[in-house]
Amino acid sequence: CASLESAFPGKTFSRNNQANLYRKDVASYFSVQDRLEPDCFIAPSNTKQVSQIVGLLSKGSCKFAIRSGGHGLPVGASNIAKGVTIDLTRMKEVTLSEDKTTVSVGTGALWGDVYAQLDAIGYGIPGGRAGGVGVGGLTLGGGNSFYAARYGFVCDNVKNFEVVLGNGTVVQANNQTNGDLFTALKGSHNNLGLVTRFDIVAFKSGPLYGGIATYPESTARAQLPALVNFTDNVEKYPFGSLLVLWTYLKGAEEVAIQNLYEYTGDVEGLDASKPPSPEFDAFTTDPEIGEPIAEASTLRIDSLTNLTLELDSPPDLSNLYASITFSNNLTVLNGVVDILEEKLAKYRDADFFTYVGVQFQPLPRVFTEHGLDRGGNVLGLDRYTDNNLFFLFDIAWNGTQYDDKIRDVADEVIGALQEYTNSVGALKDFQYINYAYYNLNPLGGYGTAALDKIKAASLKYDPQQVFQKLVPGGFKLADAADKGPLPLNPPLNPSS
Repeated sequence: CASLESAFPGKTFSRNNQANLYRKDVASYFSVQDRLEPDCFIAPSNTKQVSQIVGLLSKGSCKFAIRSGGHGLPVGASNIAKGVTIDLTRMKEVTLSEDKTTVSVGTGALWGDVYAQLDAIGYGIPGGRAGGVGVGGLTLGGGNSFYAARYGFVCDNVKNFEVVLGNGTVVQANNQTNGDLFTALKGSHNNLGLVTRFDIVAFKSGPLYGGIATYPESTARAQLPALVNFTDNVEKYPFGSLLVLWTYLKGAEEVAIQNLYEYTGDVEGLDASKPPSPEFDAFTTDPEIGEPIAEASTLRIDSLTNLTLELDSPPDLSNLYASITFSNNLTVLNGVVDILEEKLAKYRDADFFTYVGVQFQPLPRVFTEHGLDRGGNVLGLDRYTDNNLFFLFDIAWNGTQYDDKIRDVADEVIGALQEYTNSVGALKDFQYINYAYYNLNPLGGYGTAALDKIKAASLKYDPQQVFQKLVPGGFKLADAADKGPLPLNPPLNPSS
């Protein structure tokens, strides 16, 4: 840290140097358990400085973490207890190209800030659905968006990555230059290099229809065939985007059944009081679902900025994500909900969590086809010809004394869901790395062909294996198997 402070005066923060900024950086992480205390933070403002920093850390064999938005899980993905954290939040420029076909975005920007600048000039890009999430982590993990049915995953819309390699060299990765690195970056997270800038496909855009529709808990089962129907028909109606969220709030009498409807087409003449037709007819025409609860819903025509800021999760809590992927099949989905109802019933009155969120997200084949049209990625979803669903189990709590109990709940629920979906032939190896549970194996879940591409790029572009040996956070190639769970077992709160 002393060497970094000497080389970059004013940009290094530690307990004994600009301690106020150090404490501010620690406290700025989304999840409490990721508020680790590194030896120091260093906050570069441009790619040249990042190059010099990585070069110094590599030469000194100093372990480090890379922080974009500070939203990522598991613990240590973007921070480190012993080492240096490179804080990229000062690198948040947003620039529309002269030909207006791409937007260059600094890796430390938050999606809400990106959208605010683009909304003001009438342009958009495929990006994250929660405004408080950082550009870097979401994009390198794949990235879902409201535009996925039209454009594919966020990573598939990157035209060029600016990357600092393990020796400090700066390279560009695109279809024409370093094409193997270009492909391998799309899903490999922090395993290959430090991306400082993303050049992302741009398009003209205006206000969107969207928001949250809240329904009574009694409609939960009726929502399932509508979800399956929507997922199987996304290709026909690509302007629609859906996320189904069931939230168990501590002390609440009912589970909140909420559908996040977003429509990215022309909103002129739309009735803002109800979801557009035909995209959401499976929900709006089913009498068992009925109308949303008006006072608990926020459906409207609004800017992308506001629609994504609305979806930010509450800060200042500890958080755990766990997910699986399974076939979009109504019988399977009902079986999944049977297990959730059984497992979660005994916790509805528990006092050790703040909320439990259960999400179902469509993963239709068309998302992958858009990626293939743009040269492919390393997510490995091209193995599947059917439509699927992401399932996310999201627990938030307050207090490290509950860590073990929370993990026990997640182990129980995810274990039961894996066992059931596997028994009926519906479980997929793919695990979305941005939602992956600490002891699972998302890189191995990409499949042998995809994993081999990442490993080959790692050996070629990082021969000293800086991002494997000196960047311990996240899911690493050395731990990846071809498939199956990986028993890691790190603590939820390493600093506790």
